[in-house]
Amino acid sequence: MSTGKQLSALLLLSTALTFPAGAAFAQAASTGAEGVPADEDPATDAIMAQQAEGIDDTPQEEAFEETDISVPGGAIVVTGRRRQDVTRASSQVVSVLDSASIARTGEGDIAGALTRVTGLSTVGNGLVYVRGLGDRYSLALLNGLPLPSPQPLSRVVPLDIFPTSVIASSLVQKTYSANFPGEFGGGVINLTTRAVPDESFVKVSAGISGDTETTFGTGYTYYGSDYDWFGFDDGRRDPGPNLRSFLDSGQSLNDPGVDQQAILTELGDPNLILLQSTDELPVNWSGGITAGTSVDVFSDGRFGVIATASLSNKYRNRFITRQAALNGDLDLDQTGNQFQTDQRILANAMLGFGLEVGEHRFRLTNLYIRDSAQARVAGADFRPDRRR
Repeated sequence: MSTGKQLSALLLLSTALTFPAGAAFAQAASTGAEGVPADEDPATDAIMAQQAEGIDDTPQEEAFEETDISVPGGAIVVTGRRRQDVTRASSQVVSVLDSASIARTGEGDIAGALTRVTGLSTVGNGLVYVRGLGDRYSLALLNGLPLPSPQPLSRVVPLDIFPTSVIASSLVQKTYSANFPGEFGGGVINLTTRAVPDESFVKVSAGISGDTETTFGTGYTYYGSDYDWFGFDDGRRDPGPNLRSFLDSGQSLNDPGVDQQAILTELGDPNLILLQSTDELPVNWSGGITAGTSVDVFSDGRFGVIATASLSNKYRNRFITRQAALNGDLDLDQTGNQFQTDQRILANAMLGFGLEVGEHRFRLTNLYIRDSAQARVAGADFRPDRRR
């Protein structure tokens, strides 16, 4: 009997160690054993008494002493930066010139800077060709809006009228995307102007050029008006009173009462029809001025103004052969040669206002272009073809 009681006590001790206190007390109660309440545990009372007297027997953590290690070159610091590269992020074929890249080209106008982009070239009077295709296959945008051309037979405005100091970036896209018009075969050129300049500036530019066939050579000229030298007219080419009265009347030139002599006198102004020969055509010249400034507005905004104006005058001699066909087989009927002197005067101005407030940016850009061309033709000699 005594052995059985000892085994029973060992089983109760094992059960108490294995299960939680609440389960052990429940089993003890079911077997008739008397458990000790938790609030009357002698061990718990002893720990609370020591804490009340200020005695702390909790083992302290071991203090860690940092080791001083000397490494050649010092500590290695790794810094990560995220750059948003439009060229790599876009799914289209895109080339971008930012303000820093444009400045590194050293060009004075954006047409010259764009020639550094692969696949772009400048032909003629500042016309940019994309992938070797003519200007009729390209599209030029200014701040996302189409640029009207001053020339009736050209779709693209000459880009040499924009100085690099007013351009913030230039984007050239050679494939179609939904955010640009699709009316181009070669590519689209989007110029973005500066909204607010970083600091006030004034730039003045001037240049001269020439060629062996025109400059200081023989050519033709005429007086025109007092303002012809910068592409404007002083009113000399306006219809005279007699011609204006005849056009308003709706009569025929052979009707009685029409003063033909007075009309011919107004049309025969020698300053407009008299062609003169000169032995020394002047050099081509150009000049321009660009300025900008900005001021602080509101609590976190800046307001800027950028203005530019330029004027260029160019001469060109051409020897032209003209031929007329006799029939559908293109047999020559007439042939002739003529000598022509062209003068092109390009005047343009741009005024832009910009406002930056927080993360918002507003632009208002005004562009003015006047392209004047004068052709002086002499030596036209059309004669029957001698080979027939």
